[in-house]
Amino acid sequence: MPPLGTPSRPASKGVAAGVTGVKRAHMVSRAYLGAWANGRGQVKVFDKENPEVSGVRSVGDATVVRYAYRTELTTLDLEAEYARIESRAIPALRNLASGGSTNREGEAAIIAFLDMHRERGGFADRTKELVPMASANILTGESRLVHAGIGDRIVLSRTIDQSRTWIRELPVGQWRWHILPVESGLITGDGAVLLWSERDFVCTVTFPISPTRLLIIGSGLDGTTVPINALVMNQSRRWLIGSP
Repeated sequence: MPPLGTPSRPASKGVAAGVTGVKRAHMVSRAYLGAWANGRGQVKVFDKENPEVSGVRSVGDATVVRYAYRTELTTLDLEAEYARIESRAIPALRNLASGGSTNREGEAAIIAFLDMHRERGGFADRTKELVPMASANILTGESRLVHAGIGDRIVLSRTIDQSRTWIRELPVGQWRWHILPVESGLITGDGAVLLWSERDFVCTVTFPISPTRLLIIGSGLDGTTVPINALVMNQSRRWLIGSP
């Protein structure tokens, strides 16, 4: 069963001018990647876009893109939004990874994190692209040409891209949540959230939460052996992360 996307209708965001992004933005959550780090805070990174610079590096230097979330057309502060999602979800993910459980609030935080991970991952190989767009000042009527980076394009895609599946729109609250130990080792990457379908409907979501723990939401994979690492490698657009 390959990962599958189905149509969705995410809420639209307002469009106006200019929010400044942080200089060193992470395309994959730094706190999440910490689960793969060794005692020196290092992970093994493979960069599909720049394979010559792949290798062991600090978590703080992995998947970094300068000013990735800087915006010229929209007012949504993506960096702040993502930071809030991470701060709520990381404790719940770490608790699951260490053998604990989570409550409804933790599940909701993790669902938001999975949507964020997929959203950022969808642009992981487009960080250098600049798309010309017209920006109009509603007060003066003046317009200007803006070369939009991924910050603006992520925000605008929430309205424009009607093909995206949002995990929060699936009935995941009614599905079974469980952790599968994978002692052979798991990698992660910008495409690590996998959606699984049965009879054209998404029935399961999988996500590596540590090098030896796989979060499974749903029951579509019960009794099935699947090559998770190979699928993560294929699904990820740019970055793959493993333990050194």
